[in-house]
This record gives sequence, C-alpha cells and structure tokens, in this order.
Amino acid sequence: MIIGKAGGTAGKNSVNYKISIPAEMIKELGVTPEDRAVTVDFRDGKILIEKDM
Repeated sequence: MIIGKAGGTAGKNSVNYKISIPAEMIKELGVTPEDRAVTVDFRDGKILIEKDM
C-alpha cells in the first residue's frame, strides 16, 4: 500500500491511499485499457471491485 500526501485543495494533513492489484486479477475481471470502468464498494469490512457491464 502506498500512502502519500494529498495535493490540490486537500487539507494540510490529508493523505491518500493506493493499493496495487495483481495483473491476473485485473485480466480475470475483464478490464482492458479501452474498457476499464469498475465499481468499488465497501461492505462488511471488505473492499469489493466489480467490472461495470
């Protein structure tokens, strides 16, 4: 996980969080450079990523 300082108009102590997802998982979702729309949800303490249809 990458934790960095937020930029732009974010507050002085703001941070953002980024996580890398293995390429095989992305391929299995069917995400491509041309069709990369996904929905990210947080339910029951889990982050869910689903490919938009």
